[in-house]
Amino acid sequence: MSANTGSWRAAHGKLWYDDPWYRIAWIVWPQALGLLLFVTLWLYQPGGPSLLPWAKPIIETPRVPPLPAVKEPAKEPAPPAPAEPPADIMAHCKSGSFPEMIQGCTSLLASGNLKGGSIAEAYWHRAWAYYSTKQYQLSMSDYDRAIAISPGLSEYYNDRAVLWIELGNNDRALQDLDQAILLKPNYFLAFLNRGVALRNLKRPNEALFALNIAIDGDPTRWLAFENRAAIYEERSDWKATFDDANKLIELAPNYQMGYAFRGHAYLESGQQLPAIADFTKAISIDPNYGYGYRMRGRAYYFLNQFDNAMADFQAALRIDPNDSSTIGFMNELKHRQRSR
Repeated sequence: MSANTGSWRAAHGKLWYDDPWYRIAWIVWPQALGLLLFVTLWLYQPGGPSLLPWAKPIIETPRVPPLPAVKEPAKEPAPPAPAEPPADIMAHCKSGSFPEMIQGCTSLLASGNLKGGSIAEAYWHRAWAYYSTKQYQLSMSDYDRAIAISPGLSEYYNDRAVLWIELGNNDRALQDLDQAILLKPNYFLAFLNRGVALRNLKRPNEALFALNIAIDGDPTRWLAFENRAAIYEERSDWKATFDDANKLIELAPNYQMGYAFRGHAYLESGQQLPAIADFTKAISIDPNYGYGYRMRGRAYYFLNQFDNAMADFQAALRIDPNDSSTIGFMNELKHRQRSR
C-alpha cells in the first residue's frame, strides 16, 4: 500500500464518521447512478419505447415488388337477377280500341288502386277515348277532372283545347292553349293548335305567327303545314302554297290534302297537266273527295276537254249535290258548250 492510498483511506474514514452528509452521499449516489444506467439501457434497447421526440426511429416505406401479370381479370360476384318489371297498371286504360280504353279506364278508376296523379292520368286517357268516339260531354267532364287533380300538366290543357275547337268554341280553346304554353313554353303542338283556333277565328296573321313557331320548333308536324298552306291559299299566295304542299306531301304522302293544295297552285299558275295529275292522286287516296273531282274538272275545262270536265263535275255533285262551286262550274261549262 502506498502512502497516498493510506492517507486517502484515513481521510475517508474520518469524513465517514465525522460528516453525516458525506456518509449519505456515499450511500445514495452509487444507487442513483446504477438506477440511471438501468433506465438508459432499457430505453434504448431494440423495440423499446421512446419518450423523446427526436428518439423516434425513422421508418422507410418498403418498396413494393412488381405485380405479376394477370392472365384473366378477377371475377366479380354476379349481380342479382333483375326483378320482373312491374306490370303497367295503365295498360288497359291507354291501349286497345277506344271502347276498350273506356272500359279499362273505368274499371281502373273504380278499383281504388290509383293515387294522385295516376287518377288524373286515367281520366285523361278516358277523355281522349270519349272524344274519339264523339262522346264530347263525357270527354269534357274527364278533362276537367284530370286538370283539377293535376293542374300543372300542359298536355291536359292542350287536349281539352282540341275538344273546344271541335265544339266550335275557339276562344275557350285559346285560353287552354295559352295555359299549356305558359306551363311549357316549347310545347310546339300547342302552338300548332293555337294556329288552328286563330285561323278558325279569321285571325290569319296571328295564326301564321303561331304556325311558324310550331314549324320552326317541330318541322315534322304535317298538320301545321296543312293549316299554313290553307292560309296562303286564301291569300292567293300560290308559291307559298306550293312549297307547303310539297312539305305536306313529304310528311304525309297518303293524305290527299297535300296533292289538293299543290294541284290548286298548279291550276292557278296555268299548269293544267300537273294539276290534273295531283287531283287524280288525291281522288285515288279518297274516292269520295268531291273537291278533287271539281278541281280536276276545272283543269279539264281550261284544256277544252269538256267531256272529261262534265264527267268530273257530275261525280262531284253525286258526292255533294248542293256544292255551289261545282254547280257554278257546270253551268259555265254548259254555257260554253252552247256558244260553240
